[in-house]
Amino acid sequence: MADARRLQRVVMPTRWCRLTVAIRSIIVAIMVAHITGIVCWDYTVAAMWHWLYAKRWLHVAMLEAVVAAFSFFAWIVVFRTLDTISWLKQFRFVQRPQEGFQKVPVPVQDVKDALAGTKPRSARQRRVLRVFASFPVYLGGIWLLHLVRDPRPIAAEPPTFLRLVGELAFGIFAYDFFFYWIHLSMHLFPLGFLGHMIHHELAVAKTEEKAKVQFLEAEAVVNHSLLDGTLQVVVNIVVQNLQLWGMPKHKLSRLLHNILVTYLLTEAHCGLDLPWGSHRLCPWLFGGAPRHEIHHQSHRHCYHQFFMYLDDLLGYGPPKGWMTTTTTTTETTTTTKTTM
Repeated sequence: MADARRLQRVVMPTRWCRLTVAIRSIIVAIMVAHITGIVCWDYTVAAMWHWLYAKRWLHVAMLEAVVAAFSFFAWIVVFRTLDTISWLKQFRFVQRPQEGFQKVPVPVQDVKDALAGTKPRSARQRRVLRVFASFPVYLGGIWLLHLVRDPRPIAAEPPTFLRLVGELAFGIFAYDFFFYWIHLSMHLFPLGFLGHMIHHELAVAKTEEKAKVQFLEAEAVVNHSLLDGTLQVVVNIVVQNLQLWGMPKHKLSRLLHNILVTYLLTEAHCGLDLPWGSHRLCPWLFGGAPRHEIHHQSHRHCYHQFFMYLDDLLGYGPPKGWMTTTTTTTETTTTTKTTM
């Protein structure tokens, strides 16, 4: 079992707390302005949709899959970049040593050798190949699906703002709910052919003292077996075809859903306690990155992708003492035990 003392939860300095409050306030203000009639966002949504509908590429059958694949790639790049910014390192759940830290990237030649089969593949090589292969495999699978199933016709009418928000919220909730039971089953009844433990591979680095440091990185979100990834795709396809208002989900909602769900999944795997994370903006609803970090370290807790209500209800919440609370300022750093 991973050493619990390595997982740290940041108590945000005042300036970061203000950022969290500001983002939260903007979201609330947008909703209140529409509900009270101060601003009608229906016109904005309609203008966006009419512009998109006039584009030929919107009517390409593979568009949703391409948006999902490139969204994953973009969010992984964003969060990996954030992890390299020096003044954001304070937000890591697992602190890497400042000195003597070594994490050698996979050389291009190693990947070529692994692909050619000229050398035995190392764990690092297998991880990189799985991550990069996930994109063409996913797109190829959706292309085969479209050979036997035509996509739904695209409605010319724009959705209302509240319909758009409702379909997005319902889609995120449904994805998390349905996959929760699959995810829980893979842990309670582990079967080797599922390959779910591949997804639990943590990045490993060594200090000068040869001590190993294990941590979660954003690309872990697509580091999984073929069957594991297929189950996630199937759940997302089912969710995209659910009806909330007694009518098919609008195309704009479907596209935004793929962008939002890939963001939340990548955020959960980023290993960063960011002030704009979902668990900060809405701590009573989202478990987010902290709980998913615990899940990847322990394998026995926090099975939600986004939320936490089922974990808390079924007794799979975070165990006591797995997080230390770290208050970070420009001058001092103090650590105290806490229960998440």
